[in-house]
Amino acid sequence: MSGTDPRLSVARTLDRCTVLGPGRRAVLWVQGCPLRCRGCVAAETLPFTDGPGRPVSELVGWIAGLPGIEGVTISGGEPFAQAGALVALLDGVRAARPELSAMAYSGFRHETLRRGTPAQRALLDRLDLLVDGPYVAALHADLRWRGSSNQRIHRLSPRYPEPVAEPDTGAGIEFSVGLDGSLSWAGVPAVPGFREEIERRIEARGFALRATAPPPGPDRRTPRAGRPRTAAAPYTPTGPQADPQAEPQTAGPRTGGPEAPAPHPPSARHTRRPGHPNPARPDDSRSPDSRTPDTDAPHPPAAPPHTNGPRTPGRHTEGGGQ
Repeated sequence: MSGTDPRLSVARTLDRCTVLGPGRRAVLWVQGCPLRCRGCVAAETLPFTDGPGRPVSELVGWIAGLPGIEGVTISGGEPFAQAGALVALLDGVRAARPELSAMAYSGFRHETLRRGTPAQRALLDRLDLLVDGPYVAALHADLRWRGSSNQRIHRLSPRYPEPVAEPDTGAGIEFSVGLDGSLSWAGVPAVPGFREEIERRIEARGFALRATAPPPGPDRRTPRAGRPRTAAAPYTPTGPQADPQAEPQTAGPRTGGPEAPAPHPPSARHTRRPGHPNPARPDDSRSPDSRTPDTDAPHPPAAPPHTNGPRTPGRHTEGGGQ
């Protein structure tokens, strides 16, 4: 890539995934989100950090070098908080592999993003599909690529005339084990409380889990209410610790999720203090720029401490992380 190589704050990447968009896709989760949706399943992707980030050219090379993929899905975190770097990323990918499609999640509604910054509008122009809107726990539903019924799929190009085939039900969850023994999962849970329950079951089998930390650097945001949807929850098992004579437990599926899910999904719990505004409303359509100055910067500066705001990855929208 010519000129200055932008950098992108990245939480995680996955070479191939079939549950976050059409076909087999590379997935990139950005680090940092200005929203705090109650019930977010990817809380480790929310803090903005001061780390150096990854060069866009490096990420272009990674995506362009993957055989057998149909496209790339961008989740988070909030992709439109790093719109400028993602525009450069997709331009580089399309220059190398013009056949690849692009899909993204956002906690902001499509109408809001259309009134956003030039870089945010440019990112929309490069997408084939957008899943928009905050995750709303009270509206949790088993939907294709979405976590709650307020979220929508927007077809932004002719590439996918019918992105969601009937019936509109969840695509499932995929688990991956890394060469270092780390365990991760990706997808939009069909039932609330999935992450809490699957972690409980894994620990019951004798493994102590710890979530992979976000990139080094201080969190530049104060957690608030608002967002996603899609998740890739990476863990490092630290070794069997349970009684070897203990009866094994099976995490049997129920409508695409674990049995007997916890009543409330894990989240960055939001407690309203006296004088503080209510958590984000799903119909909030203000521009991302009204929440954080310069949301196109790779590392957005801290926003005012008391602002309202809506969310999937997921994110996550019209039938369309979450």
